[in-house]
Amino acid sequence: MININFNIYNIPFSRYGAYVALTGDKSKKQLTVHNARRRCGEDETFEAEILENGNLCNYELSASPDAVTVKCDTGEVKIYVRDDNTLVFVSTGPDLRFTLKSNFGYGVDQGDGQYEMISVQHHLYTRLFVKQGFGLLEGPFYDGHDFKWNNTPVDIKKTLYVKCESGTSIVALQMTPDETIRVDGDIDPERDITAIRTEWNDFFATLPPIPDTVPDMEREFAAITWYNIWSSFARSEDVYVKDTMLMSKKYMSSVWSWDHCFNALAVASISKERALDQFMAPFHLQLESGSLPDMLNPHQEVIRGVTKPPIHGWCFDKLMDLFDFTNEELRKVYHHLEKWTLWWMEYRDSDKDGIPEYPMGCDSGWDNSTVFDMGYFVESPDLSAFLVIQMRTLSRIAGELQNGQDMYWNERADALLQKLYEHLWTGEQFIAKKSGSHENQENPTSLLVHIPIVLGSLLDDEKAEKIVLILKNNYLTEHGLATEQVKSPRYQSDGYWRGPIWAPSTYLVIDGLRRAGFEELAKEIAEKYIHMSCHVAEGNYENFDAITGAGLRAPGYTWSASVYMLLFWEYRCN
Repeated sequence: MININFNIYNIPFSRYGAYVALTGDKSKKQLTVHNARRRCGEDETFEAEILENGNLCNYELSASPDAVTVKCDTGEVKIYVRDDNTLVFVSTGPDLRFTLKSNFGYGVDQGDGQYEMISVQHHLYTRLFVKQGFGLLEGPFYDGHDFKWNNTPVDIKKTLYVKCESGTSIVALQMTPDETIRVDGDIDPERDITAIRTEWNDFFATLPPIPDTVPDMEREFAAITWYNIWSSFARSEDVYVKDTMLMSKKYMSSVWSWDHCFNALAVASISKERALDQFMAPFHLQLESGSLPDMLNPHQEVIRGVTKPPIHGWCFDKLMDLFDFTNEELRKVYHHLEKWTLWWMEYRDSDKDGIPEYPMGCDSGWDNSTVFDMGYFVESPDLSAFLVIQMRTLSRIAGELQNGQDMYWNERADALLQKLYEHLWTGEQFIAKKSGSHENQENPTSLLVHIPIVLGSLLDDEKAEKIVLILKNNYLTEHGLATEQVKSPRYQSDGYWRGPIWAPSTYLVIDGLRRAGFEELAKEIAEKYIHMSCHVAEGNYENFDAITGAGLRAPGYTWSASVYMLLFWEYRCN
């Protein structure tokens, strides 16, 4: 294995299975403790500060898979993830300060070096065990001010100060949704860190071989990206039926019902079981009607009323190219995909014209794409394309199972493809239409309407060639495929799906181009994405500036990490 160091300002520091994570903000000289059972800012639970003589110290920080090391003038602090719920801070010199980030929370001194912080806002119980050193629960504090309830001061004490005595202090910070767990056994940092290193090395060994011809910087970035994937797994709990890869353990700490498909393809390099676990993640919550949740998070949220695009047939078809599945596995997947496909055709076709629609942008995954400037209920061509592929996958599974449904699904796929051509192809390109009125944007500027290239060889040659020309002329930048034409008046460099480069759209297009016979363009886009992620952004961000290549939004985002690894293996290692 190669030794790797990474930046916790870009990738949250965590460990396989853990619900705790650590990030930093160098400008503020503080670290942030995250709880991956919450998301969108509510994952931030504590500020952890390193002190010298009562003041915030200047420090140098380094991170490896087993520990974060903070060095300052009076010594160092080593931080590691002891178990799924516990971070350990070991100081040899500096003092420590932990402050609960909650507008509705309080601390309790339980004696014998044990403290509890209860956060109603986070639905969370935190225990801080001062194993060595002297702890003092300070306050009252409420956003920096005394807190009053009905004009009466309340002592809520949300800050724990830990003095490093006799040269060493050890603090275990444990966060859980209940109060039943306690730190088991003695805390032995050397033993614990060695165990983490062994666990990481075992996972690193599953990384497919990287040829010697790959440049050192890209080899190291691939290893860091593999860590990004490893450390983003959360242990099976509540709605996570199996160990599940989150999108991130900072801010976007959940699973969305299409993100997981790209993660399933990436971990397919490890085993069929790993891939199938990730693929099935939202299907455990599929409703009888067939719909999938938008996102899922244990003990907190399963969002309904909006969902995500049906790329699942596309994903499973690729998995079938890699693995032999048992009849039991195939029957289970067939059942879910059938319900999912019929739901779109029956419940998301309000004008009953045979072309399904996205009620709103979030259902497409492209939340604010300019396609949805038309309003709600949009018949976007990518949706029908995905469903054509999904029907073909159902036919393939039916053939394997010999259940007599293969011809049925092929016929439905052919019929939907023909409707797609008749309804949304202008003769020069695909467009989107409003359901019912069928009004449309005469000259759409979003990449979304060109995603039917994902059909690959199913798309007739003339249409494929015209899409390729449009991609080259209107969307391809130095760094890859912009999601909105750069020359469009609606283009925004950091406009979410109105300009930036995204991993999923990139990979879907590349895969379609390859299968349609446009390998040269597929390779060019892949090379641009690899170079941008590794050499320009130097991280796996949620999305990227299409002009500069800079990383935008959530850092350490796993579908970006997964797509990077897929393209790295396909275009660097073959």
